[in-house]
Amino acid sequence: MKNQRKKVSYLAGIALVCLTLFSITTAQAQDVTTDISFVVKGNVSDETGPLPGVNVILQGSRTGTATDVAGNFEFPIKLKKGDVLIFSYVGMESQKITIENQESAANIALEVDMNLVEIIVTGKVATKKVYTSKKNKDN
Repeated sequence: MKNQRKKVSYLAGIALVCLTLFSITTAQAQDVTTDISFVVKGNVSDETGPLPGVNVILQGSRTGTATDVAGNFEFPIKLKKGDVLIFSYVGMESQKITIENQESAANIALEVDMNLVEIIVTGKVATKKVYTSKKNKDN
């Protein structure tokens, strides 16, 4: 009986050593990248002041908004780190802003787009007679 207890104790010791050896691995911390989302709001302006009607669109989607009369905007959906907002306005250079935190798009300054190539305005005027001023007829 004593001999049998010795064998069980010996086998339990070997099992414990094996379990310990096989369970030793490098401990790795979990990458906890929770998708923290937040509301993004800000103001868009140029050198003369706030810009009303600036389009603010999430890149790769159709979701967007426009600035109010004072140049302020609040994006309609919550954004997360790494999202890209595109700010565009007629006559201004479009600007892309990568969201890093809630304050990433707090103050956006757009610059005039000097790369306008050429604008041609065409039209046709149809008249039946030459225009004359009625003021000049009295004299």
